[in-house]
Amino acid sequence: MVSRQLHLIAAVLFALAAPNARPANPRLQLDFTHAFGAAPLRIEDVSLRTVGGNTISITRLAYLVSNIRLIPADGSAPLALGTVGFIDAVAGRTRLDLGAVPAGDYSGIAFDIGLEPARNHADPSVYPADHPLNPILNGLHWSWQGGYVFLAIEGRYVLPADQLGGYSFHIATDPHLMKITLPGAISIRASSRLVVRFDVAGVFDSPSPHTIRHADGADSTHSGPTDQLAGRLANNITHAFSLGPVSDGSSPPAPSEIPLVPPPPGTHRYFLTIPAGFNEPRLPRDNPLTVEGVALGEKLFFDKQLSGNSTQSCADCHRPAAAFSDAGNAYSIGAEGKPGKRNTMPLFNLAWMNSMTWDGKRTLVRDQALAPIRDELEMNHALESAVARLEAGPEYPKLFEKAFGSPGVSAERLGLALEQFLLTLISSDSKFDRMQSGAAVFTAEEQRGLDLFVLEFDPARGQFGADCFHCHSNELLTNNQFLNNGLDSEFTDRGRQAATGRGSDAGKFKVPSLRNIELTGPYMHDGRFATLEEVVDHYADGIKPSGTLDPNISKHPDGGLALSCEDRKALVAFLRTLTDTKYVRPEPQ
Repeated sequence: MVSRQLHLIAAVLFALAAPNARPANPRLQLDFTHAFGAAPLRIEDVSLRTVGGNTISITRLAYLVSNIRLIPADGSAPLALGTVGFIDAVAGRTRLDLGAVPAGDYSGIAFDIGLEPARNHADPSVYPADHPLNPILNGLHWSWQGGYVFLAIEGRYVLPADQLGGYSFHIATDPHLMKITLPGAISIRASSRLVVRFDVAGVFDSPSPHTIRHADGADSTHSGPTDQLAGRLANNITHAFSLGPVSDGSSPPAPSEIPLVPPPPGTHRYFLTIPAGFNEPRLPRDNPLTVEGVALGEKLFFDKQLSGNSTQSCADCHRPAAAFSDAGNAYSIGAEGKPGKRNTMPLFNLAWMNSMTWDGKRTLVRDQALAPIRDELEMNHALESAVARLEAGPEYPKLFEKAFGSPGVSAERLGLALEQFLLTLISSDSKFDRMQSGAAVFTAEEQRGLDLFVLEFDPARGQFGADCFHCHSNELLTNNQFLNNGLDSEFTDRGRQAATGRGSDAGKFKVPSLRNIELTGPYMHDGRFATLEEVVDHYADGIKPSGTLDPNISKHPDGGLALSCEDRKALVAFLRTLTDTKYVRPEPQ
């Protein structure tokens, strides 16, 4: 009897270990692949040909996927999956993990491109940092106009004279929700990967062929109520998806890239106050904010010992009285009297930023905080020497031990302390913010400026806005991207290309936040514009064409934005409402 039981147990264990054993709840992933006709989609390549005769490139392809349903083969009700996804073909974000699904046979899959009205118009600030609908993550939320862009496709196209124009198609608003059903046999017995193919050529080709024409506004759509192009393109998009193969195997969910580290013993957690309308930021998992760490970072920020000759602190080029910028100087002067290579960026709301430099070379605040100390044009101090100087004094060894829970002054801890302080610098109390909350009222000129700021320049449809919100969106007033805004046709500073090595990034620079813009001039990466009036004039009629000019700018007619003098004054009046006077503070003595 015992022998028989052992044989039965062995048989069960063998069956569980056999290759044909299937998990009860296999995982399913959707892989969105992007093509242009028969070939894989090439990004930034101006050689794609449309049926309408255009030669184009794709520089942006981003969209939201929701309401995903598997259709059972037995005719029963579709299986609704709660996943919502953000797909970005340019960034390589193309996979959705649908989690565990019932094993079985299905006759197709259905999903929406876009969001149902209730979700589309809900408060976007509730989404955590890594959620697909976080506006800072996806860059698809139309802040002050409400709702999301469901699909954004942008790029360049060849004009008749071999110059490059730009097109910008933003499919949005509730009537343009795209519902897609893809029939096909899908058998899921093990964790699987299902391919969904998006032929981007279909956006332009079928069933309503579209030819981009620079003269009459057919190179843009923002899905306005009288914009028939948006509806035609949305219909094309629903026909551009097809079902690919299903294969066994799926990648496990990506683990958190960095373990969550608890605050050091003896410290007290520092809690950021998140302003109304702001999403929760992605704070560093390995550098928890503490009262002691923030205090140490602040002290270091204002300490001239960090420069080689003890004459300059971080605050000398990031002055609190100027919203932590070096206002008045195109290039900051370093400790040895040498000018820097680019305009000093102001410091605020770094907890929500993906980079702190014009070219994005460094993405962690701690790394950027240490870079000026070493730079010979700035503070010109080897980190080893800076650490030794701090360690030799009477104060810092105790403060570092208090902040990090153990003795030791190091370059790593120096960067972490500075990072903690810098992440607490939050600016959110401008007249614009108070107007949004009902605590302030705009003048007629300021309101006109805001109206221009959030309105597209689209003469073909009777709209004559300033198109600012494409790049300066959400509560941060930046889309956190790197773009070419038409400063030059030839580049002495290659910008983003210096960090990536890609020719398609030449002349692109970080889009700065417009918060406190009145306090932080001169403007642009080289400080070439002394006043806000000059900045507005540049966008109105000073754009220089080049091969990497952002499509949202190059789509405009050659004459610029056609802004009147009154419009330009109104824009400047609005920009001045972005000043947060409470953020301005004197330098500690």
